[in-house]
Formats: sequence, C-alpha cells, structure tokens
Amino acid sequence: MLLPDITSYIDANYFPEQREEVLSLVASAVLHDGSAASPRCQRAALIGADGSLTMLRQLIEHLRVDYRDVILAGEYEQTASGPKRIRDLNQPLRQVQAVCRR
Repeated sequence: MLLPDITSYIDANYFPEQREEVLSLVASAVLHDGSAASPRCQRAALIGADGSLTMLRQLIEHLRVDYRDVILAGEYEQTASGPKRIRDLNQPLRQVQAVCRR
C-alpha cells in the first residue's frame, strides 16, 4: 500500500489512463536484494521521472541496480560544484505540483 502523499503526487502528475500502471510500478518497486523499495525511494523515482511514464519505468528498474542513483535523481540538483541536495524525500511530499499538462 502506498502512502497518501505518494498517491496524491501520482494523481496530480500522471494522466488518468496511466494511474493504474504508475500505482502498480511504484507499489511493486524493489531493491537489488529483493526487498521492497522504501517510501523515500518511491518518492525519488516519481520526482526524478518528472511526470514521464517512460522515465519512471527506467528509474523503478534502476532501483534493482543501485537505489542511490535514483535518490540522486529525486533529491539532488546538479550544480557547477557537483550535486546539491534540494529535497529530503524521507519526508512526505508536502506540495503536489502537477507537471503534466492535461
């Protein structure tokens, strides 16, 4: 079962016809050892995908390889001096901003 902030983000950022697939992808996400992805990893994949179903599939699959790359995609911004953390996805998503244009 997904946390409410995650389902709210999905509702706001994916088209209604994509909802079931996105929910299934995120809920079934696993790490390299087969354990379930944490809410932090689920949030990072969603934020990193930026509303793209294709990118979400890639990030969910990459959790099986190295979850740290997915966290980097969701929590960090690239700067001239290297990655800078701009979000803490250990915390629930407080503001849901739609990125897709319906």
